[in-house]
Amino acid sequence: MKLTIQSIIVFVLVRAIISSLSYLSSVNGNKDKDLCYDQVGDGHFCFAKESTCKKVQKHDEIAESPCYNQDRN
Repeated sequence: MKLTIQSIIVFVLVRAIISSLSYLSSVNGNKDKDLCYDQVGDGHFCFAKESTCKKVQKHDEIAESPCYNQDRN
């Protein structure tokens, strides 16, 4: 039972960190969000800085792609 509760807490904390970093990236006024990564399903996050994209993607348990340049398509 403890393992399940701990897993839920870790998952919620990771999601909160990802959401916070995504929000902070958008608040900074960075209108050019060229670096993105995809999540399982239709989700994706984009960032202005490669370092921020890689940091968030690394900690996202449902990320399904590395960071890529959005303009490549």
